Amino acid sequence: MIIDEMIIAFDQHKEKENVFKIGYIKEFLQTYILRQIFELPESKNLYFYGGTAVRFLLGLNRLSEDLDFVCRETVDFEKLGMHLKNYFAREQLEVDYKIQKFRLTLKFRGLLDHFQMQYDNSKDLHLKIEISSHLSFCKHFETKLYQLFKFNQSLVLQSFDPSTLFSTKLNAVLYRHRERKIEDRVLTMKGRDTYDLFRYLSNGYKPNLNCIQDVSDIEELKKKLIVVVENTDFTAVVEGVKNFLEDRQLLSFLESNGRGYLMEQIEKMG
Repeated sequence: MIIDEMIIAFDQHKEKENVFKIGYIKEFLQTYILRQIFELPESKNLYFYGGTAVRFLLGLNRLSEDLDFVCRETVDFEKLGMHLKNYFAREQLEVDYKIQKFRLTLKFRGLLDHFQMQYDNSKDLHLKIEISSHLSFCKHFETKLYQLFKFNQSLVLQSFDPSTLFSTKLNAVLYRHRERKIEDRVLTMKGRDTYDLFRYLSNGYKPNLNCIQDVSDIEELKKKLIVVVENTDFTAVVEGVKNFLEDRQLLSFLESNGRGYLMEQIEKMG
């Protein structure tokens, strides 16, 4: 049963902070959900992307909450929700689901009871699946089938090539600004977006310029990125990403040297 496999996999994380325990439990469930989704005939038009995709496919070293996809066709969320509900029921897990526009939220009733813990005063665990049809901005891209083995599951996941995945993150960095206060600081770029940019640039990925909105060439991209980085509070960035990244030394580097490091890496982009 899934719950038995989950408890075994969870054992190595049992001494960690609750926020990381939740992250690893979600990652286990994400793996099984991904296999179920990509075994459906409808998945031929579905592309896995976002933070969780980069963790699964490119080895991003931070946890991620949601499963994000883009699809060329309309998705039957009711059918998908019922499929997942029935699948987990066969594994003795009680799951409810709720549909909101482009989002399917799964609620695993009482799941955390198996781990003698709760989150936000609840024994339930919520996991979101978001499927967007917004792909028109991307003029040309390549797709790729990624094969991996995780939690005893053999997965074949359809996504974009690494350059296009990088560009979807660059769109978020450039245009998903959400000014919000953390204590007395203003965060203008989402903490996880900033960190993911840091990882992409550190690993030398090249962007697919055909999939970045309102950017004609690499020099224009550099200029826009520099403006964003110059106006980002890196202390607030660390606050936004610290619950997803266990490497405290890396968080310290990001807070004290992140701006300068990103500026250097952006200048090297070619």
